[in-house]
Amino acid sequence: MLALVTSTATDGKGVTRVTVRAARTGSVTVTWGPEGAPFFTLRLSVAAYRVQ
Repeated sequence: MLALVTSTATDGKGVTRVTVRAARTGSVTVTWGPEGAPFFTLRLSVAAYRVQ
């Protein structure tokens, strides 16, 4: 599975929104921050669905 972080934004309350685009189905773990001490880890499981 391949995933790419396409955008990030933090609002005035400190909430961060991250947009991730997946290239195919599967599972991926995305970490954000310095190597060895990331700020957070996001685990994604992506399933195919029909686009209308």
